[in-house]
Amino acid sequence: MLSFEQYPLFKQFERLPDGSWHPEDIKTAIRKTGVTMAELCQAVGVPKSSASKALAEPFTQGEIAIAQYLEVPVQLLFPTRWTVDKKRVRPRYADKYTTVAEMLS
Repeated sequence: MLSFEQYPLFKQFERLPDGSWHPEDIKTAIRKTGVTMAELCQAVGVPKSSASKALAEPFTQGEIAIAQYLEVPVQLLFPTRWTVDKKRVRPRYADKYTTVAEMLS
């Protein structure tokens, strides 16, 4: 079972009303490791704007890159965009999914 308590990183994050994490908290967690968003992308091997784009809007490649870098499950880092079984929530069909944020709230 997935749980936010298993990952100390989430204790420093602010939760938004929809159940997601504040993008600035995610960005700060990355910067605290001593790298920029572009360097993170380069280290993971994705285009340099992928991580920044993922913080602003749904962008699968960037979300996965950030989650891999921070060593947390992508569905916990972006709980409104992923289901518990790691399926991407497509905005057009969002009402057909149960997101991690809904499951763990």
